[in-house]
Amino acid sequence: MGHKDDQLTRVAFGVSEATDAARADARRLLEADTALHAEWIAGLAMNSAAPEEILRRVFTIDPLPDPQRWLAYRKLPPKTARAAVAHPDPQVRRIIAENPYLPPEALAVLAQDPDPKVQRVAVVMAREYGVELPTEVTVRLATGPEARLRYFAAGLPGLPDETLLSLAEDPDPRVRAAAISSWSWPRLRPEVRAAAEADPDPQVRKAVEGATHIEVPLPTTVEDFLAETDERRRRDAASTAPVDAALAALLTTHDDSALRHGAARNPHVPTALALALASDAEPFVRLAVSLRADVTEEQRAGIDYNVPPGRHPVPAWVKEAFGDPDALREIAASSHVLLRRGVTCALELPGDVVERLAADDDYYVRLMLCENDHAPHELLVEMFADWNGLSWGTLAYRRNFARCGLARLADEPNFRLRYAALFDPQAEPELVERLSHDTNRLVRNHAAADPRLPRPRLVELLGEHGLPRAAARNPALPTELMHQLLNVAGVDR
Repeated sequence: MGHKDDQLTRVAFGVSEATDAARADARRLLEADTALHAEWIAGLAMNSAAPEEILRRVFTIDPLPDPQRWLAYRKLPPKTARAAVAHPDPQVRRIIAENPYLPPEALAVLAQDPDPKVQRVAVVMAREYGVELPTEVTVRLATGPEARLRYFAAGLPGLPDETLLSLAEDPDPRVRAAAISSWSWPRLRPEVRAAAEADPDPQVRKAVEGATHIEVPLPTTVEDFLAETDERRRRDAASTAPVDAALAALLTTHDDSALRHGAARNPHVPTALALALASDAEPFVRLAVSLRADVTEEQRAGIDYNVPPGRHPVPAWVKEAFGDPDALREIAASSHVLLRRGVTCALELPGDVVERLAADDDYYVRLMLCENDHAPHELLVEMFADWNGLSWGTLAYRRNFARCGLARLADEPNFRLRYAALFDPQAEPELVERLSHDTNRLVRNHAAADPRLPRPRLVELLGEHGLPRAAARNPALPTELMHQLLNVAGVDR
């Protein structure tokens, strides 16, 4: 423990043998370390056990140290969110409003913020993430003096119908355009529709065009297909329309590989014609044929296809099989890796299918089984240790990730397994303390925030040579010690 860390123990936690002079000297030393204070403040703000009085103290600090780093994207405990939205600095409140994990009640407060920039960010976030604000708030925004807020409010969920319809007569053309849709158009009064059709603003007329547009059926015959000038509709027809035999034959032999690819995917194209594309010059066309529902496993195995790296959409016919255990068993036994991957996306899977997929040779079949919450414990631990995706840590929260017994992994060479050992509810304080000295910082941080960590080690980690932010986040930190940290940092009580 360094000199300053030892002084922290004496000052903040009242070690009895410290003299008054030593405490005063140590307090001066600690009060000068603003970087250490910033770590304590960030940790206390995220401490799930911090009482309201602590959080109110934290969020009176102005300026708040580096709020973008720890307030913008972290999931905030409800008490933290309540305290944070009352911070005096509008820039801090704007950062909080941008947090996609902010609880709805906190976002509702910021949607009524006195600062226009904060208010706009909060309303945009509510609209983007579909957060339903209290009705009185949405009505106030939709009828307020600022046109930009009225524009955003037009897209808020929960806005009363009558308020939304009234916005079609708003003085601002952007707001009028936002209020016109295929839903609102037939509900508007005739004179409002007439005014919108004759509106001088192009945004409004474009909204009217979209609201009144009637989708023409896609071409299904050669004659209609050749007459179609919209390239997007031609490709949609190739891949989804109930084409007749003549158009199917044209598409499967067309010079445009995109149209051949569409025909290979189209379930309305006869199997025999689709199979003619099994030897197509384009790999993506051959892959599309290999994924058809009407191709037998023997035919599938005879197609020279390659599966490019990355995510692939689940074929529609595989999705239709979700809920049919026998169909899922059949698809899970397919030789086609993309079909087996698709099966993992079903909400429910029979036990024997889970067992088969958990032993699959394809890494991504096993990984997707974990992502979709079906995997057995052993596979989850394997992927937790091995997968390099950004969200590997979330695997520890899957329903089958059994935590009891994970302490056995505390001596594993793989740091992720040592990290997993701390999830064991039966892990002893001695083990937590040992892992707080681990060579890996992530493991040390996890141990520092573990409430089973012995108090002397927790105090040590609050020092400049420890892990002050993680230790300040430890829910076992007594309230009075939290106050002591803020006292030392010079925060008003």
